[in-house]
Amino acid sequence: MSPYDHTALPDTGASATAHVIEGLETFGYTPNAEDIDQRPAPEPEDLDSALSAMYQILSDTLMDTCLEPDLEDVLWQLTSVFHRKSLNVQRQLDDNESRQRSSQDQQDGSEIRSVELESLIAQGQLALQRRDAFEACRDMAADHFKAITGAPWKPRSGTMANRKSMTASVIDSRDFINAKKYKETNTLTPPGTLIAISGGTKFTNVDLIFSKLDALLVRFPDMILIHGGYHEGADHIASLWARNRNVTEMPFKPDFKRFGASRAGFVRNDEILKLRPRGILVFDGTGVQHQIAREAKKAGIPVNDYRTEKDTR
Repeated sequence: MSPYDHTALPDTGASATAHVIEGLETFGYTPNAEDIDQRPAPEPEDLDSALSAMYQILSDTLMDTCLEPDLEDVLWQLTSVFHRKSLNVQRQLDDNESRQRSSQDQQDGSEIRSVELESLIAQGQLALQRRDAFEACRDMAADHFKAITGAPWKPRSGTMANRKSMTASVIDSRDFINAKKYKETNTLTPPGTLIAISGGTKFTNVDLIFSKLDALLVRFPDMILIHGGYHEGADHIASLWARNRNVTEMPFKPDFKRFGASRAGFVRNDEILKLRPRGILVFDGTGVQHQIAREAKKAGIPVNDYRTEKDTR
């Protein structure tokens, strides 16, 4: 019997269409790998409810057991899953943009090229939706992490962007790319008043930093706080203040690998001053703090100087 001869197959009485409908009713619609997934993203309320239950169940299960000391790390890693996934989709989105640009250059009026570009646009729109959904999951997860552990969640390296989903339909490839760039630029360099803070790694006067930043926040409610990104001292206190007050922070970590321990801090100071912050708060530290205070004054940037050890230069 030929493999294409279906006369010997049992007659179930159902047509091929009936089998398809039965599959849809049983398993729902699932697109093929090469198809554009037209299904909507989960509702934010549903995501938050699921994440809340997940974190609470983990917390209740591990508490009062020998695994309780590991609870914070487990919840940090769980939150990091959504962050890493959003970064992965972002890389796909960047690749899609590159392919769109290439396809734009190859447009010759043919239907094949036109359909190819339309497909890339649809893939890019889907990638945007997926990235924003994973970033929303990460932000919600970070809130639950803080509620349970009392500590703010942040990635150990890199930027943690916070975007809202695009609502306008992007129908042109160049519009898509421009919208993507505009969205990322306005997320990673958000509008607001830039305020910088500089202090040593041994500086521990929490009350002083909090009180001075609180006073500035009253004057500049749109403040964006620039700090050195270190996990100790004034930078760490500034980061905690920003997260406690829901203020956007912009850490500038010194590039020790590129510039070495002796130069990295000073190069980082120069990068901060290039942003022309509205003002700089300087606390006790090392020559790095003295240098940024001197250079800021030369550049005409206001300096709120709280050093007890004055610069001898």
